[in-house]
Amino acid sequence: MSRLALIFCLIAVGVSAADDPKLGDGSQYKWRQALGSPSSPFGQAGPAELVESFDTPDFRAQLFRQRTGPETWQRILLLKPLRLEVRTAGVVVPFYDPDRMCGYDLRTKQRLGPERNTAFFGLHLVRQGYVVAAVEAYPFNLLTPDEQKASKGGMGVWRDAAAKLARQEPGWTGMGKLTHDTLLAADLLAADAQVDPARLAVMGHSLGGKMAFYAGCLDPRFRAIVASDFGIAWDSTNWGDAWYFGSKLKAMRADGLSHEQLLASAAPTSFFLIAGQYDSQAASGPILDAARKVHLLYGKDDSIEMFDHHTGHQPTWPSLKAAYVWLARRMDMPAPDFAYLDQLAREQAKSAK
Repeated sequence: MSRLALIFCLIAVGVSAADDPKLGDGSQYKWRQALGSPSSPFGQAGPAELVESFDTPDFRAQLFRQRTGPETWQRILLLKPLRLEVRTAGVVVPFYDPDRMCGYDLRTKQRLGPERNTAFFGLHLVRQGYVVAAVEAYPFNLLTPDEQKASKGGMGVWRDAAAKLARQEPGWTGMGKLTHDTLLAADLLAADAQVDPARLAVMGHSLGGKMAFYAGCLDPRFRAIVASDFGIAWDSTNWGDAWYFGSKLKAMRADGLSHEQLLASAAPTSFFLIAGQYDSQAASGPILDAARKVHLLYGKDDSIEMFDHHTGHQPTWPSLKAAYVWLARRMDMPAPDFAYLDQLAREQAKSAK
């Protein structure tokens, strides 16, 4: 079980950080309370089930079905370099579904179109030598396929999933479930024989950035977090929606909870922010500066960095390259060879004409 899954279970029975020294000094306890906890044990159903294995021209893949609750599962696609002879670093990459992180349609096993090549983080990372766990997110791992089809268009699936979670687990927030499920995927990744469990990172974009930020800050197994344009400031994005914190956010803010505190409490875990539409320098800079003061106490003067590309929500190739160079240093990986990313950039530019 992941560390945070254990924490969720302990909170459910009234055990606090102060009661158990293994949970640290209590500096993150309010955050665990804010995320909430399930009333029944989650993520304790044993190993994930291997659904299929297949190869592509870019990686070797194993698709798993992992239990996330008594009646819920999530898909995790484990991506491995085509030639992997020694244990390597691992990265959890959460998003709506594994397809849009690995760059392949899992049903047809065909490459997705090049117009979103910058978003295929899992594909980028496995080509650099990492083992990647691409994991699907709530609400898509909570609602059944029939329930998803019955949801009304637009944000209907999100509203229906939030309502279902509130009925099943009224003490749990959507952000709590997102964090919990990300850490279950980290359990699977860390247990793989070809992954060095001492070199784990988490990386995500938008919703996946939120998941990466919370999972990375709350689980000390992660050496590094890369988050792309997820809205680190409370007012930068929709943290108050029912599928994240809902009405609980107002009380959290009144209680003084802020993301600079959460990032500071994660020290010495390193953090890189790819900023765009929702994470401008003006909104995010003061948060990073405040957290950096704590990280400096660990002698880490470059553990929090930011690249603001000013071009919208999607990351740019220069911002990604900066993030990957930064990540390789922290994960003791070779400096990335960007020939493959340059090829993806050319394909994307050609498709846009």
